[in-house]
Amino acid sequence: GMFVPALKGQGTKEQQKKWLPMAYKFQRIGCYAQTELGHGSNVQGLETTAAFDPSTDEFVMHSPTLTSSKWWPGGLGKASTHAVFYARLITEGKDYGIHGFICSCEA
Repeated sequence: GMFVPALKGQGTKEQQKKWLPMAYKFQRIGCYAQTELGHGSNVQGLETTAAFDPSTDEFVMHSPTLTSSKWWPGGLGKASTHAVFYARLITEGKDYGIHGFICSCEA
């Protein structure tokens, strides 16, 4: 899968230190959630947003259209506990482009 390679290639040293040991021990099983139904592998065309909410200190993920639905996310529905989820980073109304976010898939 692409979870570990995404962490190794795009994660900070701090993120790698936290997440890679758990992934290698299968304590966290991850998938790669980039592709959207209407955009395939056109990363710059992604519609899903991750807007920072300062009141909760969290990012709010939003897929506003049918075409922005994540598609082909590997083991997301069967086995994954986490995903590297790609979305447009929005803070204070400004779009900072595509970034990866580690998201829990567990309820």
